[in-house]
Amino acid sequence: MISVIVPVYNVEKYLCTCLDSILKQSFQDFELILVDDGSTDRSIALAKEYLKDRDVVYKIVEKENGGLASARNAGLKASSGEYISFIDADDAVAPDFLERLLKALQDNDADFSFCAFSFVKKQVPPQDTSADIRIFLQQELLETFLKRTIAFVVPSMMFQKDFLIRNGLYFDEKIRFSEDQPFIWNVLLHQHKAVYLYRKMYGYYIRENSIMTGTSYDRLLSSYQEYKENIRMIFDPYPQYRDIAEKILPRWKLGTLYTAAGLLDYSDHRKLYEIMEGKKILGQIKGIGERNAYLLAAVASCSPRILYALCRKLDLNG
Repeated sequence: MISVIVPVYNVEKYLCTCLDSILKQSFQDFELILVDDGSTDRSIALAKEYLKDRDVVYKIVEKENGGLASARNAGLKASSGEYISFIDADDAVAPDFLERLLKALQDNDADFSFCAFSFVKKQVPPQDTSADIRIFLQQELLETFLKRTIAFVVPSMMFQKDFLIRNGLYFDEKIRFSEDQPFIWNVLLHQHKAVYLYRKMYGYYIRENSIMTGTSYDRLLSSYQEYKENIRMIFDPYPQYRDIAEKILPRWKLGTLYTAAGLLDYSDHRKLYEIMEGKKILGQIKGIGERNAYLLAAVASCSPRILYALCRKLDLNG
């Protein structure tokens, strides 16, 4: 059985569409776990109304607001399945999402499987017919994630629950921005085999008033400090990956400055740039082999104002 964990926080406009895509799965042996992360709208009431006459096993975990990482951890602890899928409440998945991820994971005796995803302008899953897969071992996948040769996010992944629990792989609840990344790095350092499906099956919907678009300067700064310490701790036992570890923080800083340009005014963005030593990022990512990263880092090394303006115009999620 798969445990499908859906964190819920003030998503009354989106939740039922997400649930509809989950309930239409071709693979039906799953439990649905909704984690109410202190919602103040009608999200949970609408979910209960939507699910009351449906043939689905579900439970609702109630907790005080603690953020996405906290909600995912609560769902994981409440899960009963052998496999874990985290789906965000404002996204949508293709009808064969669970079936294909599970089959790939089982057929290849992998620690986790993951698929391609698309940023979507409407809350619908992408349509794709690709059947290609790729097997990754540890070092190759670490390098792939660093260079973003293949992009992936936690909701596009399926895990063996035993793999997560045995290795103590939980989300850092102190990080309230980009909480996926330290978790993924920790997962990659513990996995022995993973399988990637080129088929786009997850629709990642960027909306107004989401956790990302509601992010403040203080949250970004706090997450930067926590992220820096988190990466140091998880990579300390792996000196063989020092070259990778040294590029992770500057790569994250660059991505954060890009995202923050759409969230902050120039004054706050400039303060963040100074604290993150934006002028030095180009030298720090030398050898990473990613064109977009080099472009932004080169601009950052010249002018924080031009970086801000450029990032507000660019769309690197297309």
